[in-house]
Parts: sequence; C-alpha cells; structure tokens
Amino acid sequence: MANGVSDKMIVIEKTSDHAAVAAIHDALYAYNLARTGRERVEVSAERFAEQFALVAVDGAGATHGGIACHWGNDPRHVFVDYFYLDDALRGTGVGRRIFEAMLAEAEAGGAAEVRLTTNTFQAPGFYRKMGFVVTGEKAEPAPLCPDNIHYTFCRKLSR
Repeated sequence: MANGVSDKMIVIEKTSDHAAVAAIHDALYAYNLARTGRERVEVSAERFAEQFALVAVDGAGATHGGIACHWGNDPRHVFVDYFYLDDALRGTGVGRRIFEAMLAEAEAGGAAEVRLTTNTFQAPGFYRKMGFVVTGEKAEPAPLCPDNIHYTFCRKLSR
C-alpha cells in the first residue's frame, strides 16, 4: 500500500468524458515539465472524434491516472495520446492492467495495431515489456535531459 492506496483497491473504468482525458494530459504535462526543466506554456488536451480514456479509480472514487487514446485508420489502429499514473502506483501492476484493458479495447474494436510515442525519461522500458517495438527515434534534448530520445513505438495485434 502506497500513500493509502492499494493496487487491489483500484478499478479501471472506461470513459469518453473529455474531462478525464484532460486530467490525464495535465498530470502528464506536469510530470514532463518536472523531468525536463522546460518552460510551461499553455497547452490543453487534444480532442479527437473517437477518443476514450481508461482511468484508475480507487474505492473512494478518486482518480490516480489513466490512459487516453483515439482511433485512427489506414490501417485501423489505436493511438495512445497520454498515459500517466500517480507515483504511488508505479511498479504495482496497475499500469499493466490499464494497458491490458486498452489492448482489449483495441482488439475488440478491430485495431490492427497500437501506436504511441514516449521519451527516454518516461517509460520506454515499460512499453518494451508490453510488447511494443521501436519504429523510430530522434534526439530531443531538454535542459534536464540533454541525452533525451523521443521514440515512436508500435504493437501489432492479433485480430
């Protein structure tokens, strides 16, 4: 149990509410700023026609992060827009549960693959463990991360 929240108390809920998408975006943006030392600028979560989120909710109804995605075509795929999990739940298996739920949604919706981007200071190792492969990378230095690499990842799905 970390900070009073047990991974066993967490349920994963699906929503299309843009407020949930925005909350995941905002938490990830704050995390990124703290790790990179970049200056804050006004940004907001993008809206997509076929967007959904899977959020980690505790027994009291508080949200502790989640994943926001949207559907794309050519081929039919899911693109992960934002993924964030509170520090207290990292390494507990909740992130894996969220990704497994998202992969199930993607397969049920006929996706051929799932795509995402990430940075060195985020979670490329986690994505590799989840079966994603690097499809591109470029240097993207930041004040606190001069050796940062921006990666694109893809995972093919068995449809």
